[in-house]
Amino acid sequence: MNTKIRFRRSASWLVLAAMAPLLLGTSPTTPDRAPAKDATSEVMRQKLGHSQQVLRGLALQDFALIKTNAAKLVRLSQTGGWAARQSPDYDLFTMEFRRSAEALSVASDAGNIDAATVAYTQMTFSCVSCHKYMRTGRSGKGG
Repeated sequence: MNTKIRFRRSASWLVLAAMAPLLLGTSPTTPDRAPAKDATSEVMRQKLGHSQQVLRGLALQDFALIKTNAAKLVRLSQTGGWAARQSPDYDLFTMEFRRSAEALSVASDAGNIDAATVAYTQMTFSCVSCHKYMRTGRSGKGG
């Protein structure tokens, strides 16, 4: 088997294993909560749902599913409920998220599953970094 193909398969399985809780809609560290009532919580719930659908599209190599949900994520990041905090760091996280979601769409158009997987991983990293920032008030950038 070609080394490049083996690497792609290994990388795909690694990403899928790491993202399984998102795909299954579960989290090992957070209990189920009642539906949130404020706008930001609702937007974040929708973001999770669209992100799960992107992951499903990656697993199935369904570029239409990836593109559709990437576009929904970009639009969602432009809504009023998205802005949980007014700060330069939060704006940077939002810009990084949006850029990664747009890269998902471009990769889908090109039929490039590897580029789509990288964009998804970058998007997920921006989410985790932003949520860490929201909890601690520190971006963790620069050290």
